[in-house]
Amino acid sequence: MFSNVTRTAGILNASRFPLQRYIAANSVRAFIVTPKRSNIEEESQAAVAERARKNRPISPNLGIYKPQMSMVLSALHRNTGILVAGSAYLYTAVFGLAPALGLDLGSVAAASTVAATPMPVLLGLKALISGSLSFHCFNGIRHLVWDTGRYVSNKGVFKTGYAVIGATALATGYLTFF
Repeated sequence: MFSNVTRTAGILNASRFPLQRYIAANSVRAFIVTPKRSNIEEESQAAVAERARKNRPISPNLGIYKPQMSMVLSALHRNTGILVAGSAYLYTAVFGLAPALGLDLGSVAAASTVAATPMPVLLGLKALISGSLSFHCFNGIRHLVWDTGRYVSNKGVFKTGYAVIGATALATGYLTFF
């Protein structure tokens, strides 16, 4: 089964002095045994890698995990942070470039735009913005509490998770409708 036996030449190549080379050449060396291939043609390294890639399973992804509160709230925390920060950066950039672009972003223009927006769209936008901001704020406070070493047990994670969801629902409802 194993036929191709090759000697390691690392010891010989690593030696700079003739005496060391002589000792290394006449001493016992390690052997690397490679399995005999049934195919006489040598495969390229790229072909071997491609074949291995096709037979290898995909690394575990989110689909194999049962959704848990901590993983869902973590993903929501990241996404709401991106939404809140991205919106703030975009608005700041547009507000700074408004004179150069010929846009009027004054209070009169903003008030007339809000007045012209249909009420369901306005409530949806308010709920999206206030929900994202309040969830990110309350979940950030939750993480700060965790940093003190409190509520890091499974029971504490669920307790603080439900507290964040409840506080977010109350704050979103208040900020959206009042």
